Formats: sequence, structure tokens, C-alpha cells
Amino acid sequence: MKVCIAGHFQDDLDEGVRIVGKEMARHLTNQGIEVKKCNLSLPDLWQNLNYYHPDIVHFVLSPTVPGLVLAKITALRYPNAKYVVSAVHPAVNGKIILRILKPDLILAQSEESEEIFSRAGFDTYFLPNGVDTEKFRPLGRREELREKYGVPKDKFVVLHLASLKKERNLRILCDIQRLDGYHVIVVGREKENSDQEVISELRQAGCDIRIRHFPQIEEIYNLADCYIFPTEEKRACIETPLSVLEALACGLPVISTKFGALPRLFSNGNGFFFIEDDEDFFKALRIVRQSRKSSRVREMVLPYSWENVIRKMETFYAELL
Repeated sequence: MKVCIAGHFQDDLDEGVRIVGKEMARHLTNQGIEVKKCNLSLPDLWQNLNYYHPDIVHFVLSPTVPGLVLAKITALRYPNAKYVVSAVHPAVNGKIILRILKPDLILAQSEESEEIFSRAGFDTYFLPNGVDTEKFRPLGRREELREKYGVPKDKFVVLHLASLKKERNLRILCDIQRLDGYHVIVVGREKENSDQEVISELRQAGCDIRIRHFPQIEEIYNLADCYIFPTEEKRACIETPLSVLEALACGLPVISTKFGALPRLFSNGNGFFFIEDDEDFFKALRIVRQSRKSSRVREMVLPYSWENVIRKMETFYAELL
């Protein structure tokens, strides 16, 4: 089997989409499948398809209508391959447009997106993003890591990795930072156009803002006590937030909104907390801080290792061929 993964491999504007495509290609290769990565531009994509002749062309898209149009045009030009779309952002509405742009298979990441695509006549399955459970794991060196990164050892450290933009609902982090004994770390992206008003508000509240690339980002997870994901806006993030999976794999308790795929993947308990409003955030934080029990959250995320996700993806490919 030969697979072409078409994604934003040279575009940092949507880091989540780029990482998903890269990890998908890497883990398919690890499973012994012949994989070619192609950028989402017609000259590059078509040149690679002419040379490579794949059995499967797998698009990793937001998906927008232009992205689906690109996939459809490519399918018409190269009809011998089967076409799969991973819809990592919420589904676009517009049933007539969707029916015209129908690929052979679409992989959705929330119940709402799955319903939209299914009603439009797509062959649709639910498949979340995966997580590298070898890289992201408990390291057991919290005090050493806090010293390495200049983080207070006597504080309860709350972590969030984010696009520093208003739609990510980061104001709750300011309120947490103002609580006695808390230290909030927010890690942003260097190459992203962040909202300076949001950054200013977080800094004024005393949050520890670190806009840089961490090659060993798993160490940042491991120095924290808790991970918070406060985003509510549907299109503010990919529907299976990678940072939540990574935090869980590192053994961090997670407090989150019921965003995208998360309610389908996880349930309340054993260190995972779904919240309805701001007060729920503070209640969950108190529970996590007062608890002396070791968290079992890593067990929750192991079914969604990239190895398991790729095995499921291979069954979808086999059914198409």
C-alpha cells in the first residue's frame, strides 16, 4: 500500500494541523507503509502524485470549502487513488456544497462534525488525533525540572499551551494566577501572530508567559501540577486538542471545557474534570490541589496512542481498496 499524506508541512499558521499530518506520516511509516508527504499546493501535490502513484491520498484539512475543493479537483485528476479527509477542525455547513465535494471517506473528530458530514451523504467515521506516548510520559523529576526552567518549587503550577488569542478564552488564567499559592505558566508559539492585548492582560495578572519553542516540551508538562484547557469557541482549536492528550500522557490532571472530541474520549473522574462555568474551574483546582492520590489519567489516554489510531486508520484504508 502506498499512501500520500497531503497537509500543511511547511505552514506554521495552523500548528495543530501541521503536527497531525507529520505524526500521521511518521507512524504510518513505522507500521511499514510506504508514505509520501505532500504540501497542500496544486503544483507540489500533482507533481508528487504523477511520480508516486499512491493507492490512498489522505488530506489533513481544517476543513474549509477551498480545502475540500482542492481534494475534489485532485480526485478528478487522479481517479485511480482513493481519497480520505481528516477533518481536524469543525465541519463546514452547506449540504449542497458538501455533497459536490464528497471524498471516499471522511474522518471526523466530534459528534457534531460527524453528524453534519453524515447528513451531507459522506461516508463518515469518528477518529481522533493520537499522542506519542513514548515522548509524553511521566518523568518523575518535578523539582529538578522546576529548577532547570526557573519555576517556583513552592507553588501549585497550572499549565496551558495555547495560541495567545481572545477566542481561546484565556481570561480564566488571570483569575487563577491571582489566587494565593498558584503559578500559571502559558506557553505560546514564536511564529504566530499573537493578540498583544491578551498577552498584556496575562502578564499584568502575573502569569508566566513563555513564547518560545521548547524542544523537550514534555519536560514543561512534567514540572506542572495541573493542565487547564478553557477554550469554548469551536474553531479556535483542532477538535482533538493535542495539548490535552499530551498532558494526560504525562500524568497531569486536566480541567477542561467540553470541547470537540474530548467528551467522546473521556469522562469525569480519576483526574479529569469537565467544567460548565468558571466556578467549576476553581472547584476542580481545589480538588486537585488537596488530593494526595496519584492520578490515573495516563491510563485514559493510552487507547489514543498514535499506534492505536494508525491501526484503526489502516482498517479504513483496507476497506477502501
